[in-house]
Amino acid sequence: MLNSAKSLEPAVDPNNRISFLLDWELTMKCNLDCSYCIPGLYGGHDNSTAHPPVDRCLKSIDFMFEYVDLYMANKIHGIKQVILNVYGGESLHHPDIVDILTAVHDRYKKYQSRWQLTVTTTTNAIISEKKLEQIIPLIDEFTVSYHTNNTEKQKQQFKQNLLIIKKHNRRLKCVVLMHADQKLFDDSVHMISWLDNNEIKHLPKQLDHGVEHVQFNYTSKQVKWFENLYDEKTHKSLLDAPMLVQDNQGQIDLADSGRSCCGGKQLCANQNYRSREFFVYNKFSDWYCSVNHFFLYIKQVTEEIFTNKDCKMNFTNSVGPIGTLTQVDKLLEYTKEHLSNNTMPIIQCKKTQCFCGLCAPKSQDLETFTNIMKKYHI
Repeated sequence: MLNSAKSLEPAVDPNNRISFLLDWELTMKCNLDCSYCIPGLYGGHDNSTAHPPVDRCLKSIDFMFEYVDLYMANKIHGIKQVILNVYGGESLHHPDIVDILTAVHDRYKKYQSRWQLTVTTTTNAIISEKKLEQIIPLIDEFTVSYHTNNTEKQKQQFKQNLLIIKKHNRRLKCVVLMHADQKLFDDSVHMISWLDNNEIKHLPKQLDHGVEHVQFNYTSKQVKWFENLYDEKTHKSLLDAPMLVQDNQGQIDLADSGRSCCGGKQLCANQNYRSREFFVYNKFSDWYCSVNHFFLYIKQVTEEIFTNKDCKMNFTNSVGPIGTLTQVDKLLEYTKEHLSNNTMPIIQCKKTQCFCGLCAPKSQDLETFTNIMKKYHI
């Protein structure tokens, strides 16, 4: 999709419906240290920060379910689906993860007649078989990420654990991080072949720039590989898109040009539901966006609450939290009042790029945005 689009929303897909994603960053500790993962409290991992205590984690579960219940009351029946994504850092690295996941299921019981919950985890799957066997019954769907920076021993453990998860008939998807270094890129391609051979669903993912001064620009050959991948679905040419600009070395910054949806959703531009895209232009500054209607992000370590983990847009059209876990009553009352009166502020994006949240319906025009949203709300 080029930058001529004036609106964007998910394509109609019964197998990949739009849902409400509760992103719960349970801990910042991680057992890996990948080159593309920003270290630090507001990065991808921070091993200097302690695991949050269980009692605070349980209070977060109560808040998340009460908050999302308010939004579910205004959704049409077909999309009253909630996904709780427990991640980190590395969430399965938390010493009390089994107790925490057990509490998730116990606390959901009071809401089960009103909306459907899927418990998923985004994990690197580098975990002992014994602990994995304890966790599997508590997770509906595993989103595992394959990292080429792993050691050979870790890569073998990764494969073994995926086969264990599959054996237990849990839904499983592997996100393969496509490193721009050619040797590591080839390693990712080999992993995709292994996943194909073992009939494991997978989603290759481009690396967005993370670590300062480290870029993950792709060669034309690598972009052609991505093009072939997207062409299988949409029959669009990626290399011919004028938004892709090569640098002096002939490399292409995909992250600065566009991206595909993290969840693999096909997207429609300009309410043209016959035309579907995977790779889309990702600059929506000043667009009206429904990200708060489909996302919530809890940063457990700092106890901050955001609409979304990447954009972090709030209700004053600025970047920042919408509340804290120490004052959830205030946020719950605010949300309840505005949703019941249909006065919830509409977020107008102030970011230069869109990453997570790409699939949230959005439009450059307020009237178009309002009309689009009618199909999602009662």
